[in-house]
Amino acid sequence: MAYQNHFFFALSLPDETKAFISQQASRIKEEFAFKKWLHRDDYHITLAFLGDAPQERRNLALQLAGEELENEEGFELEISEIGLFGQSHAPRILWAGVERKERLLIIQQKVFQACLKAGFQLDKKPFKPHITIARKYAGDSPFSLEKIDKTANLERQHRFRATGITLYQSHIGQMPSYEPIVRIELI
Repeated sequence: MAYQNHFFFALSLPDETKAFISQQASRIKEEFAFKKWLHRDDYHITLAFLGDAPQERRNLALQLAGEELENEEGFELEISEIGLFGQSHAPRILWAGVERKERLLIIQQKVFQACLKAGFQLDKKPFKPHITIARKYAGDSPFSLEKIDKTANLERQHRFRATGITLYQSHIGQMPSYEPIVRIELI
């Protein structure tokens, strides 16, 4: 399969956070149809997408990222919103957003720079920390982010501690789709 060797670095999420997001997704599913809902084990925050990554370069990126993150501590984050990418009436991606904390931005930049030093060509778009929930709106009724917001009920926000960065490999067509390869612990 063409996407079999796609790799990416992501902030790992604790099981309680995956359960929280899954619970919100279940509520949303009842009223809004998307073509693909992510498996709860696939929830993450992408830091750097490598694409098809030869093992030598992937190993170098892992080594450099490990060195950069060696003395980095875990930190608190909060899921604070539901958002979308794409057109407001037919979004491509439905996501849960986290606050833009300085610690998260520093960690993302360290991983991103390590991957650049390892020779990867990375997407230069600004980092928008998010957790993809679903892809490709397929409903018959008009899409409403306000209605999803009410359905997900994020007034009861969820806090979690970020404790690790994981290198994942994509397995498109499988459930879950992302296989954790190596985890870098934050102290």
